[in-house]
Amino acid sequence: MKYFFILPFLFIGTVLAKAQKAAPPPAADTLVAIESSSERIKKLYVLPLISYSPETSLRLGAASVFLFRPTGCTAATQLSSIKVPLTYTLNQQQKARFSYEIFLNNNQHILGGFIQWQKFPFFFYGIGASATAEDEETYTSRTVGAQASYLHNLGGSFFLGGQLVWINNKTLEREENGLLSQENLIPGSDGSMSNGIGLIGRYDTRDNNLNPGRGLYWQSSLTAFPKSFGSDFAFTKLEIDFRKYFRPFQKHVLAVQLFTEYNWGNPPFELLALLGGDGLMRGHYEGRFRDKTLWAGQLEYRLPINRRDWFGGSGKLGFWERWGLAGFAGLGTVAPNLSSLPDSELRYSLGVGIRYLVLPKERVNIRVDFGFGTQNPGFYFNVREAF
Repeated sequence: MKYFFILPFLFIGTVLAKAQKAAPPPAADTLVAIESSSERIKKLYVLPLISYSPETSLRLGAASVFLFRPTGCTAATQLSSIKVPLTYTLNQQQKARFSYEIFLNNNQHILGGFIQWQKFPFFFYGIGASATAEDEETYTSRTVGAQASYLHNLGGSFFLGGQLVWINNKTLEREENGLLSQENLIPGSDGSMSNGIGLIGRYDTRDNNLNPGRGLYWQSSLTAFPKSFGSDFAFTKLEIDFRKYFRPFQKHVLAVQLFTEYNWGNPPFELLALLGGDGLMRGHYEGRFRDKTLWAGQLEYRLPINRRDWFGGSGKLGFWERWGLAGFAGLGTVAPNLSSLPDSELRYSLGVGIRYLVLPKERVNIRVDFGFGTQNPGFYFNVREAF
């Protein structure tokens, strides 16, 4: 069973091959028109990653982001993306991740997932919303994992599909007197194997997947990690992600997100619901608060600085016409179960960001965000919006 994670990638290859075969190549006399209408977008961006912390020392790396539209797909097909961040620290810690989201045949098929390897130090503060900074301890984990999903359009804006997940965690180092060193106290403190299979449902009316201006996005996934699949800990994970986009003024965008996660059974501590990170509640270290249940809501207001509107408008844009601003805020908490959520202490996040429009026709921004929560200001650098 430990090799079953290979199956989704074999399936993805079959879907890609059939989609390419089903889509006829453009006629020679229309090739120039297709290029000029941005149907065959292919753009590669390489972003530097530089940070410092006592655990990692100096951290260096780069994130490669490839944006493209597969051959034979029209401009109605959403832009696909592949991201490959690589990082290395002076303490000889490494992280490599290959993630992708591919849209085919006018968005009839959506492929997503990741392959990851890392050996990295992390903070652990315990479990629950009341974990304090004094509870902080460090541990080093080696993770090898993969996830693959497939969604098929059922008609209109509805999608249905499934996913397979394989994650192998191994704890290499931990503090001698920390919580993770106490035997049988924290599930997965020595490491864990988690193999899962799940269903995904999606409703999506966004006008753009990388930088929406209008529409609604809802996705629910239910994934089981049974011991019969080779998991060390049996549990089930439910995630619900709801997003809505408004244009309060012609040139501005207001984005709203509600996210919740429930875990039943006995999940390992690294696969609990994690508050914080690059996308959800920026300004909190990812996993600063963790438990079986999570609820979070956030909003972001996006406005142009010298653009004609948030998306740049029509016509060619100069360097100074590509800049935008964003302000964001969020509330969230974690709890051991659903009934305990109302009594859990709420956590907040606030922040501001700068945007640079690199592909006006496709609405692609490079974003730099500064988030404030329970840590020193978090710094986030990425291509595409957080949500």
